[in-house]
Amino acid sequence: MDLALLTGATGVLGRRLARCLARSYRLVLHYRGSEEVLEDLLKDPDVGRSTVKVVRWDFSKGGLDSFVSEVLSVGVPKLVVLSASHYDSTPLTGISEDLVDYLLKVNLAAPLYIAIKLGTVMNGGLIAFLADMVAVEDRCVYVGLRPSLPYVASRRGLTAIVKYLARELAPRVRVVGIAIGWVDNPRASSRLRQRALSSIPTGSFVEPEEVCRLIQVAIELPNLNGVFLELSGGL
Repeated sequence: MDLALLTGATGVLGRRLARCLARSYRLVLHYRGSEEVLEDLLKDPDVGRSTVKVVRWDFSKGGLDSFVSEVLSVGVPKLVVLSASHYDSTPLTGISEDLVDYLLKVNLAAPLYIAIKLGTVMNGGLIAFLADMVAVEDRCVYVGLRPSLPYVASRRGLTAIVKYLARELAPRVRVVGIAIGWVDNPRASSRLRQRALSSIPTGSFVEPEEVCRLIQVAIELPNLNGVFLELSGGL
């Protein structure tokens, strides 16, 4: 089986994506610090069997050349899914230089650099940048949520990265973005979940399996390149 890298594997979306990707790929899983969540994920028969390497890394700390070397130590991936991110809702008056630096490193600089370093050695394949709808829509696209300005900047920058890399890496490697709407999070309050559902035209949360299927569609369509696809139910 081909090799796939998934960053943010212990997130709400990442856990489900790992289970889906494990059916078709050998996996390199990245996580930042959720040891218990990772251990539980690896108990899944498909994930446990398919995972060839687990890399713990805090993208805000830098050292990304070493991270890339860890990935390449088990092979060159055919699929790179960049899902790791950090959400923030700090109001304008509370924003600090450290916060701006952290969000831009984790949400923008890290996926950019990883995509460059892996994309230039990949012999075919797909790089998929996953983001929320803030990457392509108004900052108030999610009812009840008010993302901070540096968070919005860190998400909006991905659209330029996708277009730029798609041209530079083609035809060997294609690059797409996927903007994802509301995904059900059991840890969210029942009030927020209900408000979210009522704001979605289709009346249903995005299922992580849908994201996996869309990634597969992108893999199969040779001219799908340099675009941000939306999977949101019409937000």
